[in-house]
Amino acid sequence: MRVPLPKLLERLGVRGILAPYEAAPWLVYDEDKGITCSAEVRMAGSGTDLEGEIQFLYDDEEAAQEASLKEAQEARAKALSALPPGAPPPPPMPVMKIVNGRAQIFIMRARVAADDAWEVKGLVIKAFDYENDFHDWEGKGCDFFLACVQALQMGEIPDIDALIDSNMQDSSGGGSGRRGRVGRKSPKANPASIMGMKK
Repeated sequence: MRVPLPKLLERLGVRGILAPYEAAPWLVYDEDKGITCSAEVRMAGSGTDLEGEIQFLYDDEEAAQEASLKEAQEARAKALSALPPGAPPPPPMPVMKIVNGRAQIFIMRARVAADDAWEVKGLVIKAFDYENDFHDWEGKGCDFFLACVQALQMGEIPDIDALIDSNMQDSSGGGSGRRGRVGRKSPKANPASIMGMKK
């Protein structure tokens, strides 16, 4: 995905252009859940690097750590149960780290290219690296971030897992599920050539 800066910022929910060192922040606190969610798009001082980030700040860090570990264990158990017999086990699921009550939910980095178009160069959501994981991972990452920003603008904490399920999937037709890979089409064969016949 190579797009002009205004288009990239628009896809991330930012109005206008960010100057060097400038940021567009959003913040919501939910007392019932004990979570503060902050989202930010920021331009580096060079004006050639851009980051989008979402963080959760938990009132109860210990409970959040336990929930994160349990979630990773459940995801691995689900992946193992879906494997065909004899298939190798998947790698361990990443566990989202919570440090001083903060968890980085989302980080995306983009850089300007030689032709002044901008390219997304990295994307991690809940400790999972989506870079090149499926077709249009960059666009899907922008859609995910925008959906989070829209929830924050309505005063709500975004439902991260639901947004991962609805946004971070391969829709090219060849992948499956959250970590779907781009499928390969079967080669088209001419039946006459298979049978050794000539026209």
